[in-house]
Order: sequence, then structure tokens, then C-alpha cells
Amino acid sequence: MTKGFLKKLIPAGIFLLAVFLMLGHLNAAENNKGKELVILFTHDLHSYFLPHKVLDEDGKQSQQGGYAKLEHLINEQRVLHKNETLRIDAGDFSMGTLFHTSFEKEASELRLMGKMGYDVVALGNHDFDFHAAGLARMLTTAKSKTKQLPELVAANVVFSKDESGDDELEQAFISYPVKQYTVVERNGLRIGIFGLMGRDAAADTPFAAPVKFDDPVSASRKIVELLTEKEKVDMIICLSHSGTSPVKEKSEDEKLAKEVPQIDVIISGHTHTVLPKPIIVGKTIIVSAGSYGKYLGILKINHSKEKGAAMVSYDLQDVSAAVPDNAPVAAEIARYKTIVNKNFLVPYRLSFDQVIAVSDFNMESLASAYARPRETGIGNMITDAYRFAVQKAEGKDYEYVAAAIQPLGVIRDSLQKGKITVADVFQVLSLGMGMDGIAGYPLVAFYVSGSDIKDALEIETTVAPLLKKDAHLQVSGVKFVYNPHRMIFDRVTEVLVQDEKGEYRPLDPQKLYRICTNLYAAEMMNYITAVTHGLLAIKPKDKNGRELTHLKQAIVYTDKKSSNHAELKEWMALTSYIGSFPTEKGIAVIPQKYSKPEGRMQSEPSWNPVKLIAGGNVITYGALAVVLVMLIIVILIIRFIVRKVYSGRNNG
Repeated sequence: MTKGFLKKLIPAGIFLLAVFLMLGHLNAAENNKGKELVILFTHDLHSYFLPHKVLDEDGKQSQQGGYAKLEHLINEQRVLHKNETLRIDAGDFSMGTLFHTSFEKEASELRLMGKMGYDVVALGNHDFDFHAAGLARMLTTAKSKTKQLPELVAANVVFSKDESGDDELEQAFISYPVKQYTVVERNGLRIGIFGLMGRDAAADTPFAAPVKFDDPVSASRKIVELLTEKEKVDMIICLSHSGTSPVKEKSEDEKLAKEVPQIDVIISGHTHTVLPKPIIVGKTIIVSAGSYGKYLGILKINHSKEKGAAMVSYDLQDVSAAVPDNAPVAAEIARYKTIVNKNFLVPYRLSFDQVIAVSDFNMESLASAYARPRETGIGNMITDAYRFAVQKAEGKDYEYVAAAIQPLGVIRDSLQKGKITVADVFQVLSLGMGMDGIAGYPLVAFYVSGSDIKDALEIETTVAPLLKKDAHLQVSGVKFVYNPHRMIFDRVTEVLVQDEKGEYRPLDPQKLYRICTNLYAAEMMNYITAVTHGLLAIKPKDKNGRELTHLKQAIVYTDKKSSNHAELKEWMALTSYIGSFPTEKGIAVIPQKYSKPEGRMQSEPSWNPVKLIAGGNVITYGALAVVLVMLIIVILIIRFIVRKVYSGRNNG
């Protein structure tokens, strides 16, 4: 009986052992399979709540973006992937449309993102355009109006210990709170997320002072160590407002991935890049979804202990006109539109959808202008508008404005064929805030010498192509020629300036000329001085040649004698100029001359030795002197060697 029992027991034991082995294998397979995470991401939304017109390569108009449509796509992913989704944004959620005019009092951007279920959002450079106090008030407003808000992260913001100008913002960071990083749990994964301001983005925050920004790589290393050692996270995501570039030495987020390889995913904002495929640096995945909500980025990750974070799939989902609206978000946007009309536009006697002009042609798109930087019709119209509006505002007290200058980076949109509304024009020149605390950069007018104008034009020839693409210039009142093969900062070979009779005459280096630009461009002169190491140092002056102590002295007002002392905003200058055009059926028509360049700036490349040095400044002749000295030294060395050899032979 015992033997029979053993005979039955042995097969049963073998069977149980096989079952245990199989279960172990299945558990191992399950572990190897990993956990899924679906990252839904955006960046550079710039308050584009509503769909906007875009041109395709064939010049056809279409509608893209809009938060209500974006929310519909986000909801589809939520239903599909449930607890596996993470909704994040890499900054510049504000500053770009009429909706941001209620930034401080309504905090509409953050409140909408909260309503749309965003988990974590970073700050971008344009979110500081409202100055430290303006950003502080927005955060306080958001907190007071709703509890449904995204977390905010900013790892390398540094508050001043000596100045009080950022005390309100520092307190708002504590109250909101804005943290260096946060840890989110999804589908059993601990995910560390931190926000970052890149070097180029930090340089574009002249109104953030006294706030400063730590080196992004050093800050990232510190945060990564905290997330790894203290928080024991499974994954690290960086919401980086730094960007990528086809020029590798300028591609900040690729550098970040190399320097801080522990980062699993970088959501790359700031440069408005559309990456059809992720950039992979080591094990770091870098993704970008363009700007203005044209696309919803969808990155699917599989995370296992053995392999870490691995990309499963990647898609940029088109937020097109065919996508249905999410009704609650659409209703909220309509409410904010009413607020903008009432609180911001009524004082200007304007309304959001008011048609102020028509155009028979599409002006050049910004994408085209950045791809091949040059004079553009939209840039010519803007700079002409500046000069027109200053004359109109100053009336009998007008002092002639010889030239107007506008950097490409401050032009935020173009105008297209068809009806042009107030909202369309505002989007072209939407950035900033005046010293009056009202949205829109004011125009400033001041005097500079003729040699300063020539130096300013060297920004177009040298600074923009070598250092900062959005520094390319658009001009009015001047025509200039440059040779791109000449020495840097001395490439402009001829400048003509328009006089009060409309005649173009050669620039007088010693003469004082009155020029016009916007407050941001004027403030960025300090940046130009810094990056050129003082080679270009343009100092605004009064008509007597005395340096201005503050740019507030140069602000142009719509009526200097009135009690309200309203600043002349650049967007209103353009609105006023467009309204002055000849009309058809009571509506202004954009002149055909703005459909193409007029020849205000011309490149004449030449390697002719005379043309390379003729009329050169101290930089060219200094470089020439160095070359000549080195040539003389080389000749002397050769002569010395020859004599030595000859002397040795004679002695032999």
C-alpha cells in the first residue's frame, strides 16, 4: 500500500512542480512586459484658445488648434488608456492672443489647463513677460478662483536676496505652490517631473528681473540626484523650455540629454519645433509638438526594471478643424472672450471679431521668414506703421522719425488673404506689457548717431545669422547693402536714410537721427552689447545727444497732454495704420506693395579684396593689421630658417 501511494505521489509532485515553474515563468514574463505610460504633451500654447488660420506649402488656408478641440483629443486618449495617461506642458502657456490680456485678473490660461486635466506645467520665458509682479498676481488669482489647477514646476528660478522687486512672486511661488519638481504616480510608476528654463529662453526674459535663472545643466543634475536618491522614482521627465536646433551646437536639449543622461524623457519647448520623430540621445527621448496647439503629442512608454523607459510609439495628432469641440471648454472660452471685449477692447472702441481690413493676398508666413530670413512685406508694414503712428500721436509736437526697426522675433503672426479682424492684428504684435501695466509693448522713440544706426544694422548681418535667428531685422526709413563675406560687425557697406521730404540720402555717421522701435527691442540692446562684448553698444539719447537714464523717457503716448497719458501700443499703431489705407465698400484694403519685399535690405556677396575692406571700421582694419603682423612674423621666421640652413651649408 505504501509503494502504491508513492507511485501516485511522485507524478503528482512532478505535476505541481511543473505548475509552479510555469507560474514563475509567467510572473517573470509579466515583469519583463513592464508598465505602460501614455504621455500627452504640449508646449508654447501662447493663449491660443481658439483655432487659428495657417497656410500650407501650397498657400491654402486651414484652421488648426483650439483648446476645445485639443480637449476632445485628450479625452479620447483618457478613455482609451485610463490611468496610464499623463498630461503635461513645457511652458509659454501665455502671451500670444487677446486672451492673455486678462492674465492677471482671470488667470484664464492656468484655469483652462486645470479644467482640461493637465497634471504638470512648466514656466516659459514669455510667462515672465508680465514682470515678476504680474506673474505673482496671476498665480494668486488662479489659486483664489479654483482648486482645479495643474501643478507648476520650475527648477532653476533664483530669487534675489538683495532686491525686493521679486518678493511678491517668491511668496506666490510658496502659496500656489510652484515647486522645483513633483512626483506623480501612474499605473504603478513613480514619475519625477521638473521644469527648466534654458539659456536662450532666460536671455529672452528682460522683464523678469530681479529674478534670475541658474545654469540649466547644473540645476538638472541637482534635481535628478534628488529624484533618484531621495524620491526613488522609476522615471524622470524634464519639461524643458530650452529647445532643439538643426545646428547641433545650439541644440540645448540635446546637450542636456548628453550632460544629464539619467533623464528619460525631455518635452522640448521654446523653439516651437515640430519633431515628426523623437531625437534619441543615449537613452533619453526628446520630443516636440510645435506651437499654438496645432498638435497633441502622444508618447507611449513601456517601463520595466530591466530596460527602464523604452519608447513604444510616438504620434503628433493633428488638432484640425475636423476635430469636434469639447462643449464645456468651448463655453468657458466664450466666457473669457466676453471678458476680453468688455475689459480690454471697449476702451479702445474695438471688439474681438471686428473686421478692420481685407487683403487680396497672403502675407509671408513666419515659418517662411524664419526658414529664409530676409525683408518681408509684413515686416515692412509694421515698421511703416510705427513711423505713421508716432507722427499721428505727437501731432504738432512731432519730431521726425527717420527710421523704425523691428526684430523678427517680436512679430508673432502674419496676415492672410480675406477679412482681417482686431484679433488677427493683435496676434501679429501680441507680446509684452507696458510700464502702465496694460498688455502690449509701447513704442519708444529716441535719438542715436548715424554710426549707431550702422551698428544696429549689423545685428541683421552678424548677430542674427551667427547667434540668434529671431534677431533678424525689419526696417523702415532706411535702405542698406551688406556683404556677408566681410568681417563680422562690419558687413554693412552702404546706408541710405529717408529725409523729411521722402528722399533717401547717405547716412551721416556724426548726425543724430530719431528712430523708433518697441520697448522690448530697446531693452534687448543690453543683450546685444553683452553678446558682442561691447562691439555693438547703442545708447539711446535725447535730441541734444545726452544719454537717456531710463527708457521710460522715450515712451510715445497717444496724447501726452491728456490726463490718462496712454502709451502708444505697437499693436494699436498697426491697427491705426491699417485703418488709414484706402477703402473699398467702407473697409480698408491692404496695399499690394506689402505683398513682397521692396529692396530695403540687399545682400551683395563678394570676395573682391577691395570690397572686403573698403570703408572698413576698426574691427576690419584691426583684423587686417593682425593678419599683416602674423604674415610678417611668418616671413621673418622663414628668412631666419633659410639663413640658418645656408649658414650651416657654408660651414660644412
